[in-house]
Amino acid sequence: MIPELVRALAPFVVDAVNIRPRTEPEFGHATWLTGVTPGSLVNATPVDAVGLGTRLNPAEAWRIDYATSDAQRRILTATGAVFRSRVPWAGNTPRPTIAFAPSTQGVAPHCDPSYSCSVGLELRTKPFDAIAAHEQPVINYLIALGCNVVLTDYPRDPESNVQFYCDHASGARALADAVRASSSLGVESDNLGLWGFSQGAGAVGAWLEQPEYAPELQPLAAVVGSPPADLAEVLKHIDGAMPAAVVLYSVAGLMASDPEVFAELSPVLTDEGLAAIAFDATVCGPGAVLKYRYARTENWTTTGLPLGEVLDRFPASGEALDRMGLGHRAPASIPIRFWASRHDDVIPYAGSQRLAQRWGIELLNHRLPRIPGRMGLNHFMPYFLHAPRDAQWLMRQLGG
Repeated sequence: MIPELVRALAPFVVDAVNIRPRTEPEFGHATWLTGVTPGSLVNATPVDAVGLGTRLNPAEAWRIDYATSDAQRRILTATGAVFRSRVPWAGNTPRPTIAFAPSTQGVAPHCDPSYSCSVGLELRTKPFDAIAAHEQPVINYLIALGCNVVLTDYPRDPESNVQFYCDHASGARALADAVRASSSLGVESDNLGLWGFSQGAGAVGAWLEQPEYAPELQPLAAVVGSPPADLAEVLKHIDGAMPAAVVLYSVAGLMASDPEVFAELSPVLTDEGLAAIAFDATVCGPGAVLKYRYARTENWTTTGLPLGEVLDRFPASGEALDRMGLGHRAPASIPIRFWASRHDDVIPYAGSQRLAQRWGIELLNHRLPRIPGRMGLNHFMPYFLHAPRDAQWLMRQLGG
């Protein structure tokens, strides 16, 4: 993040020093690197992941630090996790490895999947927050099927530790580099599948559109669910919904990654808007949603316009949103299970339809009746209801 944004947020994060929980993940702060090849393993620490390491689902797990590069090809450290299955593999192919791009858990370090996987669920107070490894059941299911799983926590700006949220290109590179780094832990990538939902589907989609970043990694199939393909459209769609706080993740990430975007947006954000961004950076998704449920983002701008509309109007911000979207290129010719939910209250279904047309593939509708209240249930419930079926499809493509 550029220093000006650090200074802009400073008056609003003083209290964060006093509300920091007693225990935090032992994560190394993101740093810039020179002379290091992306995909190099920097450190690996064994972790006890929830639901693993037993006779029912034996596996080894590590939290890893590794080198990656962002959308501007600057080299930096990132964190992630590697799960090596010990379930007997009886398939007619090498044991599959799934490159798993997580959906949004929150942008604070204690929300990262490589930490939450060892916590499961933990409630915190002052302020209220909840660490929730909500995708760990899906990961454990893939491991139980005999797959290794490698995930990224997504890269952060080394100057402030702010996540490059929904910067799909950076997320894709971080995911590919996590797979590269996992080879040092005995994880092979000859039989590679991709899995991503929501924010994670954006990263997987960017990998499919930019396979030249890691040409030695050849995914054989991918599951892509409800990606934020058009970020401007997503920000407008979620404004005023219960999970509206995630808009702030996008704004902070944009301002951190691009000085021109910072110059455009900083005069437009009110003190209330800056305070909301600072607060969201200290809590996970549940804490942010509870604090700013059903928020109207026009309350955070000096113009009285919603943040999505403001971003779309400014040239540098609009260009950044377009650049971070999907649909610029057709993906590699591999089996892709692309799905969305018609009544999704977080990701517009129309955006997924347009992306399917640009990619030239079928879009599956993971059906669920409309649930009133715009609580995000029409976004998350189809994912979990259909995850076993999607996983079985992926296994068939990988020879399981």
